[in-house]
Amino acid sequence: RAYPENSSPDLQCSHCDIPLFKDPPARTTAPSLLDPTRPKPDSKPRPVLQGPYLPLSTQLVEFLNREGNEAACESYLTRKPVPGKMSDIQDGEICQTLKAPDGRKFFDTAADRPNPDELRIGLSNTHLRFSFTRTNDAGTHSTGAASFCVTGLPAHKRQVIYRPRNLLLTHLGPGPHEETCDQFQRTMASTVTELLMLYDKGIVAQTPKFPNGK
Repeated sequence: RAYPENSSPDLQCSHCDIPLFKDPPARTTAPSLLDPTRPKPDSKPRPVLQGPYLPLSTQLVEFLNREGNEAACESYLTRKPVPGKMSDIQDGEICQTLKAPDGRKFFDTAADRPNPDELRIGLSNTHLRFSFTRTNDAGTHSTGAASFCVTGLPAHKRQVIYRPRNLLLTHLGPGPHEETCDQFQRTMASTVTELLMLYDKGIVAQTPKFPNGK
């Protein structure tokens, strides 16, 4: 299971009852505040195991505020497909049949769609593992990185979408050992929960085109 870093220092895992944080160092005092040898006061409790995580919704807002990205994400609204020809991911079955929470097409381009200012974004997810080469045992251990990229962009944008600055990296596996299937599912739980929220409710984001949010 994954927990936020600001969890209570005495919290235990609800699955295995193991403490999430290491015991803090004992508090010590010195007779003088000017004594340079005085030990530091109690430090912030350190997690037994941790990994970085950045919400996908935060990164999507940043992505849309980069030059040209908002207009590129809106390109599917005016794109004219060629009957019988599949030249874009938007021509695929999933994009054509995926339903929104209200039962209409998720990528609805109809003029009478309920909220014409709403922008809907397709995402693809990749989970890759890589190993470090800085230690003798690096060859037997790897870290997993989960990232997303925005789909459905026009042709001139696709060639740059896989550049590092355009990948939405949500989290790294805690490591150093490979995760079991169960551990992987629990690591991904926060991201899956956020994806469901984005699908069901969406977010309001301030963008160059809509500075007050849309």
